[in-house]
Amino acid sequence: MKKVAYLFAILLMAAIGFQSCVDEDGAGVPAPKSMFMEANEYNVDLTNDEVQTLTVRWIDVENATYTVTLTNQGNDVTEELTNAVTKGELNVLSMDIPYAQLQAYVEKAELEGLLGCDFFINITGKPIDANQKTALSPEGSTVQATVHYVE
Repeated sequence: MKKVAYLFAILLMAAIGFQSCVDEDGAGVPAPKSMFMEANEYNVDLTNDEVQTLTVRWIDVENATYTVTLTNQGNDVTEELTNAVTKGELNVLSMDIPYAQLQAYVEKAELEGLLGCDFFINITGKPIDANQKTALSPEGSTVQATVHYVE
């Protein structure tokens, strides 16, 4: 009799556990992907004369267009990057940003010589088709990474 009671208790707990896995959309329907970057901070040595590149990676939510910009807190200088975006495995997108391009932004934004004045890489995803489920807001969602640079 104890075995039957234990079996019944185990089945009841399993049923409750499986019930908690069922989403409003039903079991087996995945939630839309959220956009996030591989890293939220990058250290860049702009004094290095070798040709170097910063590679930024983020998750492709598939129903979006992306805009990549450089900004800073010191002023309103914003630069939109039009570098090529490469699709990798597992729906990962990446963009290579040459150090020369980052140095040009630092000069344009007049951040040279300001210690501790970092700048930001912003990736904004805007939904393409409003009829498809997405984790992005209708106006677009932005993820940001801080670039700590050395002159």
